Amino acid sequence: MSTIRIVQPVRLDGFNSLTDVEAVQTVLNKSLRLTSLTQALICVLLLAISHTALASECFNIKVTKPIKIDDKTGLLQSLKFEQVKLLHKDKSGICLPTRDTYILSFSEGSPFIATRLKGHTPEITLLEKSKNYYALIKFYAGNKLQVLKGYQIINSELYALTNFTLSSNVSNISIDEGVISVKNTKLVEDHSIDSVTLYNFDLSGVSVKH
Repeated sequence: MSTIRIVQPVRLDGFNSLTDVEAVQTVLNKSLRLTSLTQALICVLLLAISHTALASECFNIKVTKPIKIDDKTGLLQSLKFEQVKLLHKDKSGICLPTRDTYILSFSEGSPFIATRLKGHTPEITLLEKSKNYYALIKFYAGNKLQVLKGYQIINSELYALTNFTLSSNVSNISIDEGVISVKNTKLVEDHSIDSVTLYNFDLSGVSVKH
């Protein structure tokens, strides 16, 4: 006995032909594509905003540390110094400290940048000579290179002195009773030769002590 199937046509109320159905499908597909594109644009916008926010947060962060200070003047009763490094965002999106170090001083409790050092790990020696106050700042500028710069202190501000930059390629600069000792090493015919130079200083800069 064979099976008899009765097929009834499906009514498409409101559509006059198959062409109408295809037209509606086309419109729906375009709408879906437009919605997907809009969602993608929104995602890109949110991602850009988040990256901008992260970069902004990075720029607003700073790392502040105390400084080792050898005070031979008693000025630290009224003066205060700190070191600070700013952070920046590198190409990979990581927040890293800047190479430079900023020395902060304080006036009536408010910090300000007293000087900028092209290095890290500063140490300050405060001295008085001929009724003038000095801040001698040692810092590291790469590998074993240690640099010493001299400043005059007026109130809470530092004024860089001309002709007052010394360096040691073995990180050996010392200050004893107002005399600066700088040790360096040079290679001569495969032999390492050490030299130590003593310096005096005043407001005009440094001079070799004879």
